[in-house]
Amino acid sequence: MTKEDETRPFSEVERASARGELPAGTLAGEYILEGFIARGGCGVVYAARHARSGRPAAVKVLSEAVAHSRRVVERFAREIEALRLISHPNIVEIYEVGELNNHQPFYVMERLEGQTLDALIRAETRLAPREALDLFEPICAALGAAHAAGIIHRDVKASNIFICSGKPRTVKLLDFGIAKLMGPEEGSTWLTTAGRMPGTPSIMAPEQILGGPIDARVDVYALGVLLHRMLVGRLPFHTHDMDEMVRKHLEEPPMPPSLRVPLPLELDAVVLRCMEKRRERRFGSVEELVRALREAIGEPASGTKGGSDPTQPAVGVYLEVRTRGGSDDLDDALAADIGQVLDLAESQLERAGFILASTTGNEVLGVRLLPAGADAERDERRAALRVAAALHEAVVRRAGADARVHVNVSVHADDVQVRPAAQPE
Repeated sequence: MTKEDETRPFSEVERASARGELPAGTLAGEYILEGFIARGGCGVVYAARHARSGRPAAVKVLSEAVAHSRRVVERFAREIEALRLISHPNIVEIYEVGELNNHQPFYVMERLEGQTLDALIRAETRLAPREALDLFEPICAALGAAHAAGIIHRDVKASNIFICSGKPRTVKLLDFGIAKLMGPEEGSTWLTTAGRMPGTPSIMAPEQILGGPIDARVDVYALGVLLHRMLVGRLPFHTHDMDEMVRKHLEEPPMPPSLRVPLPLELDAVVLRCMEKRRERRFGSVEELVRALREAIGEPASGTKGGSDPTQPAVGVYLEVRTRGGSDDLDDALAADIGQVLDLAESQLERAGFILASTTGNEVLGVRLLPAGADAERDERRAALRVAAALHEAVVRRAGADARVHVNVSVHADDVQVRPAAQPE
């Protein structure tokens, strides 16, 4: 063997094999794989094209490493069955189902271009109510079709919702891998008692966590969690301790979204009803939920008189935390530094006389009303600039700063709506 033979570079096929991926050119039914897109818990998704027509597609292949697991194969088959049972424009379409030459199961679906709702929320921090409604309605339409077909999704979260690029904007509900296919019982409620429910702990309804009978209202609960995140920018319950997360969903009432960000009180009612611990108190269907959300966004807040709340000039100092490198998961060091930055911002803004109008998992907004008179207003604006500069300096000089944490501090002056504080009952 020559030295050149010993040091030759790996071929594309060898590199793909080392990563547990199929090489470009692999045939999956009538589709030719073109390259890797993403890897999930039990499958790998590839870009592909039809061998004759050239139609673009995505192929999901069950990973060879888990193909021996009966439970995983059943989950993969369940996802295929669920998708084939539903034909809806907001649910991904399946083109073909089959097995590779080595008996790995696969299915071919339409290829989507765009981003997940999770990526959108991370980029924009939170969504305006009307934008949230525009995205929420097609999600609920997809779930309504699934429920009508006897399917509970059980994992409705932002990373399982895809926003396609192009006009008009299309929203797709993804990942029916843990969907439950139900048969009609006596009466109108379809249940399952299949033991402890799979899913994502941060979005799960109490009955799903406990493994009791479930119906479509577990998806309504998850929609409430999702709506909270869309409007506020963070989940209603936040902890890295899974036992504590479970306890919160079982026992702790969620905080009304309007206590975190300025929102109409009607939106509080929608989110909190979705997240009722007892399912009979939730919306009975996704259609009922959408009607309530439309009304909450389209009508003025209850209890107001004489039109909208009065406005007054104000100045705001806004701090936003972003993480470099596109990491989706927070390790302990990163979470601790983000918390340090947010705590620092809150304490400095409060000491400077600012009202904390918004505090989420990655932002703080402090607002101070401006006095009447041009000179006094100008002085207050300059004071706000000094507060922002001091805050930025404190953040830069903080102890134990994590290099992955990037902080922006900005100042903005404009009119704000002044809402009187709600009186305690």
